Amino acid sequence: MIVSTEKREILAPAGSAEQLTAAVNNGCDSVYLGLDCFNARMKAPNFTRENFGYWLDFCHLFGVKVYVTINTSLKNDEFDKAADLLKFVYKSGADGVIVTDIALMKIAARLRDDDFEVAASTQLNIHNGCGAEFARKCGATTVVCARECSLDQIKRIVETGVKTECFIHGATCVCQSGQCLFSSMVGGNSGNRGLCAQPCRKLYSADKGKSLGYLLSARDLCGLDIAEELSEAGVVTYKIEGRNRRAEYAGITSRIYRKLFDGIRCDDVDRNALAEIYNRDMSALQYLRGGNSDIVSPLCQNHFGVAIGKICKNKIKTAVPVMKGDGFKVFDRGREVCGATATESGTGLIAAKFADKVYDGMDVRRTTSVSLCNDILSKRRTLSVKLVFSAYPNETATICAICGDVSVEMQSDFVVPQAETVQTTREELTKQLQKSGNSYYTICDIVVDSGDIFLAKSQINGLRRAVLEKLTDKLLQRYRERVELRSGADLEKKNFVEQSKRRAKISRVAVTCYTKEQLRAAAECADILVFKPNELTRSAYDVARAFGAYLDLPSFADDAVLDMLKTVRLRIVANNVGQVEWARQLGLNYIAGGALNIFNDHMAEQFEDADTFVYSSELTLSEISRFADQSGLAFVDGNIVLMKLVHCPYKVATGCDCSACRGDEPLTYRDEQGNEFYIYRRRAGRCTFELVNGKKLSAIARIKRGGGYLVDYDEAVVRHYKLLNDEIDDGYTENRPYTKGRLFDKIN
Repeated sequence: MIVSTEKREILAPAGSAEQLTAAVNNGCDSVYLGLDCFNARMKAPNFTRENFGYWLDFCHLFGVKVYVTINTSLKNDEFDKAADLLKFVYKSGADGVIVTDIALMKIAARLRDDDFEVAASTQLNIHNGCGAEFARKCGATTVVCARECSLDQIKRIVETGVKTECFIHGATCVCQSGQCLFSSMVGGNSGNRGLCAQPCRKLYSADKGKSLGYLLSARDLCGLDIAEELSEAGVVTYKIEGRNRRAEYAGITSRIYRKLFDGIRCDDVDRNALAEIYNRDMSALQYLRGGNSDIVSPLCQNHFGVAIGKICKNKIKTAVPVMKGDGFKVFDRGREVCGATATESGTGLIAAKFADKVYDGMDVRRTTSVSLCNDILSKRRTLSVKLVFSAYPNETATICAICGDVSVEMQSDFVVPQAETVQTTREELTKQLQKSGNSYYTICDIVVDSGDIFLAKSQINGLRRAVLEKLTDKLLQRYRERVELRSGADLEKKNFVEQSKRRAKISRVAVTCYTKEQLRAAAECADILVFKPNELTRSAYDVARAFGAYLDLPSFADDAVLDMLKTVRLRIVANNVGQVEWARQLGLNYIAGGALNIFNDHMAEQFEDADTFVYSSELTLSEISRFADQSGLAFVDGNIVLMKLVHCPYKVATGCDCSACRGDEPLTYRDEQGNEFYIYRRRAGRCTFELVNGKKLSAIARIKRGGGYLVDYDEAVVRHYKLLNDEIDDGYTENRPYTKGRLFDKIN
């Protein structure tokens, strides 16, 4: 596969200093990294305010851009700190930020100059032109496309004029971008705050089809075969996922995609290297062509490696060269048995240490190649330099360093002595000047002009080191001028965090209904009706309009379905920023829905034109009570949607295809502890699915006063909250199994 040699940006992960170094040394154009707070990979080593400047200089010396992630959900008491971090990153001279919070994005936009990019994170679930237009109006210069985007959707994003960034390699989330609550609800560690515990990677059984497997574990993406299509669609930046992975991973992915974008054909050796460093049964992203099959790998939850042989006589039988220390995994009929480490090098029958019992015929896959890792980590990126040296007796020596179109010159602080008994020849001068050591430079050409002189080696080495240090300063000069310019700006007058507008609590009950019959029953007592049909059709639009209900839009809906809003004008629940933009363009009343994950007052203010908004389900009622804006709705009773899926779980579980669709039948997943999760289909042009917690959400036992509440339809529940708002407690209690979600327990 060869792609256009037109300049494209390879954006590599830098979760640690080692990862950053490997990525830069192996050819990336830019890196993205997080500091020690507010970044979506808090489990990575990350960087600090103290060492950030050093690594910024390291990258900038090689012309590598640095983007900082400030891309987690921010609570009210965290927002000012995040804004301060943003200012620090800007003033340090970084090339841009990747942000999720819309209010923070606007602050970044006020700061930005020509050298500072503002990227709208993939967590914003931008998958169409309207979403990109929303981000552009908020000041984003770049949009990171949702990973579920088709090529057509990417083209529409490109057409808005924003710089477009897509994932090209690494792990993919089985959940729609920015829509996962699974980790936070089942364990309190929020993926939206950088602490995902990856419950999707665990074993599940289905009540149909497969009895047990990794039914929610998404394959890794390998973009070698789709890069050309992305390039033709107008994608500029190609993002490699993996800040939690080892340094070698960042190195080899940077190297091979550099090769690809330099117009060099990638072969099976390259593919093998990518797979051997890390893969979860890699495949191209099916969504690009509108497909949703082959996304999940039920047999694999983590690094799958590459096949190299089989077990024979308690050894590894292989024709592939093995080095002592290589790591392996042993599989029996597709199931992982144990790990192993080679205790000798060679081919044929290789001795290894196994973590468990193995038997003849089991498959062996290599997951760590010592040779490949050493090759990646030993790579050093250097700058080519020409040195011109001149030294004559009784004069100061002159040395000039030239790198590209940048040159520096300096003179020695001593007078060069006449040679008395031993002369320093031009050959000896050249030999000493050639020694660049562990510097960032390779001396590719040396010109020496000298007379009958004597110089000690230490003097020559000192001059070489000094001129290279001066060259480094000169190469970094434009970046340091950037820092100086930004540091001098009167940032405090920009009103970064304005006082939030105070809005009083509005006691009302909003009810989500799934059928026409529920709408009819709820209409008698609900203050707000929301209609959430299984399928978005013209008739569903008509039902919503007939009852004066807000139509709940799936967070991932085809534009063709949304186009119906042009002719069937009604109120909507907007569940992504694209739908908000669509409502604004069409002049529709809307509710800023729960899928927007409104976490703080500043973000709530971004939807001032909405009829109301829904507080994030990851907030406690106590945290909600501290909002300045008390006019929103808290979801307190009903189905907790843990994940929203664009792939078809019915295909994964049963092997069916669309010609024998079983999507209308109930589907249940069960984890190893016996917890159940229900899957429901929602059609919006394409099929999407919601993974719902087996236990409903209920806070009835703890809520004793009125407020703004959102509930799923249940006659008794609706009546209870309506009476509660009238200051009447009917004593209703929930008798079914339920969970309090995160309404009373903070997430991390």
